[in-house]
Amino acid sequence: MANGQTFYLLNALAGWRELLPPAGIALGETLSLQPLPGDAHPLADAQGGFGGLALPSALALDCAGRIYVLDGEQIWRYDPCVACFELLAHIGGKGCQPRRFERPSGMAISCRDDLYVAERGNHRVQVFALKGLALRQIWGPLQAIHGEAGWKVKPVQAEQAPAADCLPPAGAVYPPSTWEPADIALAPDRRAFVSDRANGLVHVFDARGRWKAAWDGRDENGVGLVSPTHLALDRRGYLYVVQEGSPEVVVLDESGEFAGRVQQPLEVEAHFKPGSIGFDPQGRLHLLDARTGCVWVYDEGQSSACACRLPKANPCAIAFDPEGCLLLADKLAGLVYTLQPAAAYATEGVFIAGPLDSERFRCQWHRVRMHAQVEPGTSIQVETFTSEAPKAAVEVQLLPDNRWETQQVNGQPGEGEWDCLVRSQPGRYLWLRLTLRGDGKHTPALDSLRIEYPRNTSLRHLPAVFRQDATSADFLERFLSLMDSAWEGLGETIDNIAGYFDPRATPLDFLTWLASWLGLALEQSWPEDRRRKLVEQAHRLYALRGTPAGLRLHVAIYTGVEPQILEHFKLRRWLVLNQARLGDASVLWGADVVDRLQLGANARIGDFKLQDSGDPQRDPFHVYAHQFSIYVILPGADEAQVRTLERIVELSKPAHSQGNLVLVEPRLRIGRQSIVGVNTVVGCYPSGVTAGESRLGDGTLLSPSADEAQAPHARVGKTTRLVKSTRLGSGTAID
Repeated sequence: MANGQTFYLLNALAGWRELLPPAGIALGETLSLQPLPGDAHPLADAQGGFGGLALPSALALDCAGRIYVLDGEQIWRYDPCVACFELLAHIGGKGCQPRRFERPSGMAISCRDDLYVAERGNHRVQVFALKGLALRQIWGPLQAIHGEAGWKVKPVQAEQAPAADCLPPAGAVYPPSTWEPADIALAPDRRAFVSDRANGLVHVFDARGRWKAAWDGRDENGVGLVSPTHLALDRRGYLYVVQEGSPEVVVLDESGEFAGRVQQPLEVEAHFKPGSIGFDPQGRLHLLDARTGCVWVYDEGQSSACACRLPKANPCAIAFDPEGCLLLADKLAGLVYTLQPAAAYATEGVFIAGPLDSERFRCQWHRVRMHAQVEPGTSIQVETFTSEAPKAAVEVQLLPDNRWETQQVNGQPGEGEWDCLVRSQPGRYLWLRLTLRGDGKHTPALDSLRIEYPRNTSLRHLPAVFRQDATSADFLERFLSLMDSAWEGLGETIDNIAGYFDPRATPLDFLTWLASWLGLALEQSWPEDRRRKLVEQAHRLYALRGTPAGLRLHVAIYTGVEPQILEHFKLRRWLVLNQARLGDASVLWGADVVDRLQLGANARIGDFKLQDSGDPQRDPFHVYAHQFSIYVILPGADEAQVRTLERIVELSKPAHSQGNLVLVEPRLRIGRQSIVGVNTVVGCYPSGVTAGESRLGDGTLLSPSADEAQAPHARVGKTTRLVKSTRLGSGTAID
């Protein structure tokens, strides 16, 4: 209850209080339009995609994972560096000469990076080497002949004599039994299967390109293949043949015998291995770039692509489940990730909540406040109905539209709060009808609803004469509610003003202003938590400014590790008469404290240094006075962090003192970094170096060989030699 008002809260936690099962609405963490089921592709779809289980005939991958697309008479290769397709030079173009194509319909790439292109117009298959794009072989034109021993083929020539620059000539006439290569599939043993649309056959070629057999795929009833087009091989080596105009796919085993017919992808998806290319239920191409971990999505007719990246994953294959969700297999982690597709939604949905009981006679309901995410092209319409008596769900459902009031629409794109005044007549019970509308691709998402009652406006503070006329009072009440909403926001800010003064709770954009009240200039490069802690500890920093404790606190706030400070006056190790004793910690100092110019002692003719005059009697004090070193454990610090630490030291130290910043690394170097407990870190034992790959330097460990790393042993002729002076003791083992 706030300002004498009560409210109902509707959300996923408190409940949505739905009156009837919503139509076109999905209830969950948010209230949104119902996603539509994907349009399932049959296995023998018109695009030859095998329902997304296998590659279509116009796509292929080489050994480097690059994609090749056969578009008309051209071949395009995808360049992952610039994320676009480039035209394959010196191959393609309409024509009947070698290296040119006439109605190409199938393409495949072997494990040795040989490119196979099947041409229906030229009745041939051309084989290219991707390295250098050399033309290796041309298969055909071939004529299929059926005899007593089965199917055979022979080369066939066109009826017209070939032209000088064209073999065979354009418009040549071939015998009716001349094969018509429609698609090509390659087995792991480099056998090639070519579908012959004209003769209803699948031709088999060996790894050297020699014709071996022709399969007609006859079943137990003697029915063979009819106009075979697209081909695919599963992981068992079974061949799947799509027939033109037929909804069924014929399956042939490894020997070419009929193995069955299938219609749905779910029947055979277990036999297919996911690859780097796939199609979602909407027909969009998904290309996996394993080197960058990106999945590129191409819509039909678009030359550009958008990419989605899965962090901390190394996907090696993609596939789609029956709902159209993208599956990424991570071989290194042994996991399968799921990416939800961009769903299609219903264009309209209706949700009715209620009844909400105010327990007040003729209660004037105040307003509806919602927190929602409204996408462009979507909206949420609010309608209310009130009554003094409860009503059945069917009665509310059958109410005419003119009985529903308010009818305000939230169509402002973005996420945030939105409210509207309830326009219904006073009544104890209230029903709320929400109509969500979208464009089919996006949906509004409603997080929560707050229905406030009774109406509480500034009208109650005005003289009663302003409420005598019901119509004028209603208008004035609604008019003042606009200002009341603004004032309520200011009131909430004032009520929560204490949170703005707490560095741990204040909004981030207010933190800099709060720091300015204390004379602090925050650096935006600092992480948010450290900036908040700096403001929180500002009073202590000011009280300790110029002291070792203050410097340690300032550095610890930034690094998270308390540093060690060494004041150089502590390095004085003098003998004081009647107060010290001779020992390891006592030093007799002399004239070489500052190395003044003294011939024969610390200077020679032509090799000396000049010092200022000063007072030689006070030199021992001046050498270590007003200086300190601060040791910070910050492995792998970059230049920006070092500069920040230097600024912190400069701000926190006394103005007359000189500070020296020393970054401590996890190693111990006698003579250079050897003050135990101050600037030493015990790190992990370093690994050995590898000959020809490692560089000798600080922290290098020469490790023993594989034999020397084992238990002590002796091998005569390898690590031990027996001579006259050799004696074998009790701890010696000979293997």
